[in-house]
Amino acid sequence: MTTPSQPPFSPHHFHRITNTSNPSNPTLDVINDAGRQNSTGLLKLTREGYYSGQYWSFTPSGTPHFPPQASEPSRDTTSTSNTYRIRTWWLGPNRQLDVYEDDTSKAVLRRADATDTANALDWSVGQWEDGTWWIGNEASGVLKVLDVGEREDRREVVLSEKDEGRKTQRWRVEVIREILEQEYHERPITPTPE
Repeated sequence: MTTPSQPPFSPHHFHRITNTSNPSNPTLDVINDAGRQNSTGLLKLTREGYYSGQYWSFTPSGTPHFPPQASEPSRDTTSTSNTYRIRTWWLGPNRQLDVYEDDTSKAVLRRADATDTANALDWSVGQWEDGTWWIGNEASGVLKVLDVGEREDRREVVLSEKDEGRKTQRWRVEVIREILEQEYHERPITPTPE
C-alpha cells in the first residue's frame, strides 16, 4: 500500500486514468480524429477498454514540486505532489500532454519543441483525502486540474481551478501493464531556451 504523499505512478508501466464522479466511470482517452500520425491530440472520456489511447505513461519531469496554494489546509497531502511528463501509447513517446497557450482550459497531446515553456509540459499530481488523484498544470499561473465539463449533452475533458468540492476532479489511476517499448524509457523532449 502506498502512502498519500507518494503517487504510485511508475515510469515503467502504462496506467489507466478513470474519472470517479460518474457511475459509468468514464476513462481518459484520445480522440481518433485523423489517425495516429495526424491526430489533433484532443482528449475524450469514454468507456473503459484496452485501447492504446487509454494507456498513459508518467515520466518524472525532474522539476520542483508545485507549492501548495495559500487557501489549502496544512493537512492537505497535495502539497507533496510530484511532477510528470504524461504520454500515451497510441500517439507515442514524442507527444506529451500540454495545454493550449490561448485557452488553458483545454489539454492536448502534442509534440514539444524549443518554443514551449517547461511549465506547460509538467503535470503535478496529488492525492485527495478519499484516495483519488488530481492531475494539474500551472502553465496559466494558476493550478488547473483535469476536470469533467458538460457541453451539449456530452461530457468532455476540461481544465478547471483546483476545487476540493468538485467531485469531477477526482481520478483513479491504475497500472495496466509494463512498458516494453524502449522509446518510452528514454527521457522525453525537454524544450531548450532560445
